[in-house]
Amino acid sequence: MKHNHYFKIFILIFAVAALLSAKIVDITVLYTTDLHGNFLPVIDYDGNENVGGIIQLSKIIHQQQKKFPDAILADNGDTYQGSPTSYLKRGAPIIDWMNSENYSVWNLGNHEFDWGTEILAKNIKDFSVAVLSANCHWSGKKTSPLAPVKSYVIRKINDVKIAFVGITHPNIPFWSRQKLINNLVVEQPLNALLRVMPNVRAEKPDIIILLAHIGFDPETSELEEPLQEVMDMFSDIDVVIGGHTHVAIPSMTFNKTLYTQAGYHGINLGELHLIYDIESHSLLKKRAMLISVEPEEKLQTNIISSVKNAIDDAAVNKSQIIARIIGALGGPNENLKESPEQTLISEAIADATGAEIVFHGAFSCPQVISNEDITVGMIFRIVPYENFVVTANLTANEIAKILDVILDEWGESSFLFPYGLTAKIDPESLPGERIISLKDSHGKLLEQGKRYKVAFNSYVAASAGGRFNKLRTILEQKNSDTIDTDIFTRDAIINFLKKKKVYKTHTVKCIEQIKQEPGAFAPVTMSTPLRPSAVQLVEFAYMHPGNRDEEQAGEWFIIKNASAKNINLRGYTFSDGDEGGTFRINKNVQLGPDEVLAFCHTASVFRKHPYAQNPYLRLFEYGELAGRLNLGNRGDELMIIDPQGRLADEVVYGPSKKSWPNWPASSKSPNHKIGESLIKTEGGWVVSEEPISQW
Repeated sequence: MKHNHYFKIFILIFAVAALLSAKIVDITVLYTTDLHGNFLPVIDYDGNENVGGIIQLSKIIHQQQKKFPDAILADNGDTYQGSPTSYLKRGAPIIDWMNSENYSVWNLGNHEFDWGTEILAKNIKDFSVAVLSANCHWSGKKTSPLAPVKSYVIRKINDVKIAFVGITHPNIPFWSRQKLINNLVVEQPLNALLRVMPNVRAEKPDIIILLAHIGFDPETSELEEPLQEVMDMFSDIDVVIGGHTHVAIPSMTFNKTLYTQAGYHGINLGELHLIYDIESHSLLKKRAMLISVEPEEKLQTNIISSVKNAIDDAAVNKSQIIARIIGALGGPNENLKESPEQTLISEAIADATGAEIVFHGAFSCPQVISNEDITVGMIFRIVPYENFVVTANLTANEIAKILDVILDEWGESSFLFPYGLTAKIDPESLPGERIISLKDSHGKLLEQGKRYKVAFNSYVAASAGGRFNKLRTILEQKNSDTIDTDIFTRDAIINFLKKKKVYKTHTVKCIEQIKQEPGAFAPVTMSTPLRPSAVQLVEFAYMHPGNRDEEQAGEWFIIKNASAKNINLRGYTFSDGDEGGTFRINKNVQLGPDEVLAFCHTASVFRKHPYAQNPYLRLFEYGELAGRLNLGNRGDELMIIDPQGRLADEVVYGPSKKSWPNWPASSKSPNHKIGESLIKTEGGWVVSEEPISQW
């Protein structure tokens, strides 16, 4: 026993000695994202005042740099757009500040392109170290403004090689007009990294960190899709530092990759610690945290002279009085109806451009401006972005098509109201049926042969990130005479108010909402021709025999999008051919390429089946809509009717085979037993003993 005791002590001493002799280092990375040029403290999205801002952030950076002298400092984009200080000097103050703080890496964000590629080129040139973006390229013949930009950079700390790789959001061409981005090509991040990562690995880095100006989406509680694709593909990326979505994520783990995101406007400083064993070449531990930048009792402006001068110049500019406001602007606004802010913006754009119609919403403006002198600085609250105005000459039909697309976002904060129009709408109707009438500002119906001058901001005209692609297509038609003006939205408001001198706030109503009865379902008879579509029936069953109610509760069917594009199922009808056995989808239901959707009468019954407990199987419960739809084994039909009333797909089984002689043989299927389903194969419908197994 005594020998065993001494042996254990020897082993312990040996282990401790081995640990002490190992070269274990703590690699520290400090990081910021989405600063948006905010040097001064801000009000955060929860209403907390005097938080964040670069001046207060600097103090925290210095504090952490004293603790970790070898720390690497990185910024993850959307760095300089968004404040009067940065706006007046076109980003130069924040570049000077980053250089003075010894930032080592700067990854480009989408808002870096808001003032055009020439200004971006100057700021890239003036930044003293590495600028990253693996997926931004230049296709023009002239010298590329992105020439100094790299896909990745290697930093070496304490004999540890760290690879920093940068990617930018791929939606830039759908947010920015060609006037701003010129010959910029933005590659999908996954494609870019498939090309770049072999070169990164060839450098034999000990640690790989991805700076991604793409982030965690708070609405879906998931990563934005381009970033999720990257993380699914590249398991050897040790850490992803996210951005763009303005959320604070101290630390999350996806597979084995650590994910972190430092919020916005300097409200948090990100801090990353990587514990690395040099001898065994192994990353022992990864840890990320966020340090809150709290309000100081007295703001200390110990900052370099060029930045201090820019702040002072901006303060003078912001304090300029433009006009006297009678009434109120700002305050909580979910943009669910017309507002004084939306009316002011639209009036100013119409005044600056001569547009008869303006499509624009209101931005969030938490601070109220009420019965007081309005200054330049207050206008930045009303319009926080540097959008310019785009005009086009459009027909009544084109205007109606644009409004119909915009009505997909009815009730959302991004809704664009049509100033200069009086639109009578039923937003609950199907696309193409929602607009009942359009009248001009004088109450006259829009004339079919006339073209109207219509204005948008540049973000919307670029499709608002792909949300309004049809709008963009209309603007790109030659007959639209689309012009990218030199008028910025904020400047239009300033000039408009200066001319007014006294402005009384008001709201111009442009939307009249009514409820109209839905159209009748398209009749389907034995002679109705089949026009196959991408929406296909692929499997169905009923699993609860008994009376009609019990059978309905247990029935289900699955459809699939067989195309390479998204399909909106709104307006699709499903029917068994019996009176009352029909329902129509009256809301937006997007179905991606090759995606399936399970329809069931009663979800609680469906989910009791062992094969139906997969949480990733999308489900649509139609019980309240369906009436008497019934898939009982006595024989029946099941049909899909598209929004235009065409028969898109069908199946018949049991005695019903005799009732539909004109349908192809592939539509006919056998019956099935309880516990089985019917599934579509290339050879036709067959019985499956493993329901839903292939989806």
